[in-house]
Amino acid sequence: MKKIILIVMILLFTTIFAQASTLNELKKNRKTSYLDFILLKIESRLIQRHVLLSSQPIVLRVQYQNIGTQVDFIENESKIVITIMGVMDKKRYSEKKYKPKLADCNVLRNLLLFGKYGYSLLFQKRNRHLTQADMEEIFMSRFLNNLSLSNEEKNDILNNTIVKAQILDPIHGNDFHCSGKVNDDELK
Repeated sequence: MKKIILIVMILLFTTIFAQASTLNELKKNRKTSYLDFILLKIESRLIQRHVLLSSQPIVLRVQYQNIGTQVDFIENESKIVITIMGVMDKKRYSEKKYKPKLADCNVLRNLLLFGKYGYSLLFQKRNRHLTQADMEEIFMSRFLNNLSLSNEEKNDILNNTIVKAQILDPIHGNDFHCSGKVNDDELK
């Protein structure tokens, strides 16, 4: 009986040490890089925010039938590229002719990334309600929080993140593209 208890205890301890060494091995040999984790976090947060661009009962901006986002890392340039694609609502824009403008492209980016228009609703001119400092603060808190990154690393990510926004007009083919740094006042 004592031999059986001794064998069970030895097996139990070796199993516990084997599991601990497997976890340590995974931690040392990271199967997923931290950069991949950051890209995945940014993309998943963007996908969660697609509902901000759903149809409005009182139309104050371009209406979209579909929103797509993609986050990539361009290794040779060491840049993170956030691609945002908004497909204009076919039903609405087959009845109404509308050609997207630079302000529409920026509003698409601003709503998805920062949750604010950044433009006056009537004249589509840039307003003071979304400054570059606001964008930096919102981006850091929304996409880079709860990560073990230094402020220098967060600033580096912020300064090396590019946004490419596209508004696709499936009816008239009046597609509009704009791009720039994530915290630029206006994408161009």
